[in-house]
Amino acid sequence: MVWHEFMGKRGPKPISVGLLSTWEFEFYKALHLLRDGIALPRKNGLSTGLTAPELRTFITRLKRMSPEHYWLTTQRVGVELGEALNLNRRPVRMDLLWAERERDEEAYWLERELNPPSIRARARRRKLWSDLVRANTYASLRKVCGRWARLPDVWRPGRTPFPRHVLESAAKFFLMKRNRRFPQSNYSDDSRLEYLARGMAGAVCGVSPMTAIERLRNMKHDRGGPLWVTRQGDYILPEAEQYCACWRCSIKRSNKVTAVTQTWYENGLKLFMELSLTTKVPTEWMRKTLT
Repeated sequence: MVWHEFMGKRGPKPISVGLLSTWEFEFYKALHLLRDGIALPRKNGLSTGLTAPELRTFITRLKRMSPEHYWLTTQRVGVELGEALNLNRRPVRMDLLWAERERDEEAYWLERELNPPSIRARARRRKLWSDLVRANTYASLRKVCGRWARLPDVWRPGRTPFPRHVLESAAKFFLMKRNRRFPQSNYSDDSRLEYLARGMAGAVCGVSPMTAIERLRNMKHDRGGPLWVTRQGDYILPEAEQYCACWRCSIKRSNKVTAVTQTWYENGLKLFMELSLTTKVPTEWMRKTLT
């Protein structure tokens, strides 16, 4: 083999949009957790109206549920509320990812209602996020990232690599904040969070943060998109069931299911818990999940 064949083609290598999207999602969750104390936005802001003993019971049940159990119970709730759903359909991987996320989020918010954080704790977290956005020297960024890494909900689950990634990419972090496209308005906090998540995805993947921001912002989510899924294993999906596998589209799809979940959350979380007691997951579902 000659040298140029060993080294491969010259010039810049193509960017893996799937890898960029994955890291964007991870940084989006990490930055959202830093700012708000939860990795993803809450789907509603309503109080459950449950007593403290009921909250404790429901939290315990949720934490013991497998994704399969949670998903099937949600399907049963949908049927109870008039939805035409097939309770014999085996959940695919995306269904279980949705169920796991929803279960964990529900348990988190019930725990938060049982033991709400103090106003002072929320203010400290917001200040830490603001300090990160305003940091313009290595010393100030190192100080912020050190405080970020010491948050209990960061170091306990092992999320400390994210502040470390920001600090290691300090030069790129400062450059993308100085770019004219960096959202400056007081009303653009969510846009700033998304911008930084996309830029840091590029930094971790070894490409320019601005390149990553543009690629992710302009990525197609239809049939011509880079993450369009046409098959699951050996099974070719019907055209109507094909989908974009990026995290944003996955959340949009799950929100359609959440529309049912939202209804039972508002009209009776107890219904879900009552049905969960009689929900029996088929044994074969637990052996191997469809991809």
